[in-house]
Amino acid sequence: MSASAITLAPTDPEAITTSPRPAQRLAGLIQPDAIRAAVIRPTLRYLGIESEDAERLLLGTLLCLASLPSSRHPASGIGPFAISAQLHTRLWDDHLARSPDQASLLRGLASQRCFLSDPHAELGFNLAYAAAMAWLIYETQGVRLGAGASIGTLARIWQLAYPHRSGRASDFVKAWMQAHPVGEVISA
Repeated sequence: MSASAITLAPTDPEAITTSPRPAQRLAGLIQPDAIRAAVIRPTLRYLGIESEDAERLLLGTLLCLASLPSSRHPASGIGPFAISAQLHTRLWDDHLARSPDQASLLRGLASQRCFLSDPHAELGFNLAYAAAMAWLIYETQGVRLGAGASIGTLARIWQLAYPHRSGRASDFVKAWMQAHPVGEVISA
């Protein structure tokens, strides 16, 4: 099974890194469950991960970053998952360089020409690639998910493992609840 990359081609490549809060625009354009079903789930499956909790963690990450003010995003974050060029490079150099099979999978999600000329731009307009890199951040932080984690548990994982500036688990929960008004139990 392969993941299909959703690529949003910008009219101005500079807008990828200079426009504020692309996650907010993205989350406002597409229903969260559609993002999960069309991008996050197929991307994780492409990586060999079959986990509803992993799906919910990535969706919650996207929703939380969409709702946080820019001042609390990672410095110089690119794209809807706000991954900095420095972190992106570090993931490739320190982790993927030692894992050629995983590197090949990630490279398979990237577009041919753009990745070679500006690999960081993939974070801004290739949602499947950005989701895979976001998952890699959690993976390199040692996050291992069981089954049936509450939103509160996922929120604490986000707070401890994902780059942000002064983000709190309650930010994650609030973003989740705004996107899912009926909600689900959030206790640990």
